[in-house]
Amino acid sequence: RNKYCSNSKQKTLQSDGYSCLRPKRAGVGALAQANFSAHGPESMGEREAPAAVAVEVSSGLEHDDDERTRDSKQWHEMSSAQQVDYVKTEVLLGITICFAQVPESVAFAFLANVAPPIAVHSAWVVGLICGIFGGRPGMINGATGAFAAIISTFIPKPEVAGKSGEGVELLFPSVMVAGVFMGCVWLIRGERFITLVPEAVMVGFRNGLAVVIGLAQLHPFHDKAGMELVAMLVIAVVALVTMEFVPRLPYRAARAVPSSLLAILASVAVEQALRASGYRTDTIGDVAQFTDASIYPVPFLADDKYDLSMLSVTGAWQTVAWNGVLLCLVGVIESLMTTEVVTDLVKTPGDPAAVIWSMGAANVVSGFFGGMGGNAMIGLSTINGLNGGRGRIAPIVTALCVMATVMGAYPALNLIPIAALVGIMIVVVLHTFSWESVPYVVSALLPGRSWRAAVRCGSFTPLPEDVDRYDAFIMLAVTVSTFKTNLVYAVCGGIILAALRFSWATSQHLAVYGSLRPDGSKVYAAHGELFFASAMRFHLWFKPDDDPINVELNLENEPDDHSAIVALEKLKALYAKRGKTLTVNFPGVTEAPPHVIASPRFGPVVAGFNEKGFIAPPAAAR
Repeated sequence: RNKYCSNSKQKTLQSDGYSCLRPKRAGVGALAQANFSAHGPESMGEREAPAAVAVEVSSGLEHDDDERTRDSKQWHEMSSAQQVDYVKTEVLLGITICFAQVPESVAFAFLANVAPPIAVHSAWVVGLICGIFGGRPGMINGATGAFAAIISTFIPKPEVAGKSGEGVELLFPSVMVAGVFMGCVWLIRGERFITLVPEAVMVGFRNGLAVVIGLAQLHPFHDKAGMELVAMLVIAVVALVTMEFVPRLPYRAARAVPSSLLAILASVAVEQALRASGYRTDTIGDVAQFTDASIYPVPFLADDKYDLSMLSVTGAWQTVAWNGVLLCLVGVIESLMTTEVVTDLVKTPGDPAAVIWSMGAANVVSGFFGGMGGNAMIGLSTINGLNGGRGRIAPIVTALCVMATVMGAYPALNLIPIAALVGIMIVVVLHTFSWESVPYVVSALLPGRSWRAAVRCGSFTPLPEDVDRYDAFIMLAVTVSTFKTNLVYAVCGGIILAALRFSWATSQHLAVYGSLRPDGSKVYAAHGELFFASAMRFHLWFKPDDDPINVELNLENEPDDHSAIVALEKLKALYAKRGKTLTVNFPGVTEAPPHVIASPRFGPVVAGFNEKGFIAPPAAAR
């Protein structure tokens, strides 16, 4: 945040605990820099929104210093001028984001090995339902790269470019089942478990997703050679440069048109110039033409393009159920991550439970009408939030504009070169990948701080000196697993690695101290957590053969699991076998007075607990 808010005018929210609020809302000269990676380098202790797709949604808007106050107001609390300003900004944002979502959806269709109309219809169906009923106003939903990456694992590449791969009939019930599972997640309040996903796993998730999307952009260049290959590369570069760098020019005209639309227009112009010169490259119309037959969504059960006998093949419904689980998990994870990102941007509360159930309903409807489903879109949601989008209007307008585009302006979609989609998606990749994690991982591979400090560029040290090697390993493992297996397996594996590390580290913090009382009895005090990772060797802290008849054990915390209970019972049995008695006390059950324990390392320390809790020894004694 500190890097992002270098402008002193933006440092206005000290009372809120943030170093800045956000960039000025889009207006005269207001340039919102959208960070597709959404979180930035949280793992390094800060968030940064690097320059990315710059979008100006309006002109002639002036914003005063009470902008934050106005944003937090309800509709009925706004003045008439504020209401007009709010609606104008939201509507223009919705239209602008549509120009980015349409080509992204087509590109995600190619990634998922399905026909483009399947993804574009999913974009507006999912976006509209979640925009109206979702629990996070300001969040854009639709067909996503995460969904496409999962779908591509069970639908092979089509034999004819632009068509759907074999077995696409299993996709639609899989999406519907995923929606049902999302409803189950909502019923058990599963959204609260997103807190179990560590930052290192989130970084690996984004990096792996970027790698999967990036590798998929190589496919259109297969079997191309000569002038056609050169032309495709030129168009891809034109789209990339236009979308990424033109809005950074210090001219208002450079920001008068959304960069995504400008990139498409420039690419179409280059393609038409090539065709006038006798050369050509593939366009959407050449490989997957939008026609009158594809402009309306049709229930897949009534669509004669699909072979529904595939659903009666042995094992088909087991495949559908498992694919539904994978789609549900990846949708829930990415949507809850995006919810946190948008909440951080707009500074208003959201309802994660409503995010889940509305997404479930949207996927049931999308799957029924022959769509690939979808979830929250981190990149477009960040664009919306950074440009001042706060409510439901912008997401709804975006969905309606996508619907109008596919139903009314589809001939224009057929003119877009495939190479232009590649250029746009490379921009998405560049800003989805967390580049700050690269020096972090490199730094973790070096032997020590002196090696990291030795890597310098003048006075600048590019490598962080303080790194956690295990977290770096998790980032790398999740990234590699994502494109070697799939997103869900990678995230679950990362969570398991982080949980194992935490369990091991916590088990090492357990320590037991013992001391004799004046009456001849002995008291032990156990500091730390007694659970499965520390229970197996817990009895080694004690000396049943040497201890007196009466022994007391005071636990700092109540036993955490069955392993801890078994360890205590085993310890009691050891003393009972020798005709001795072990009394176990822990907070909330028995009160034990403070007493002095002779620590072999730190000398006398006080330990015990009463009705107010555990009286722990000093930190040094721990």
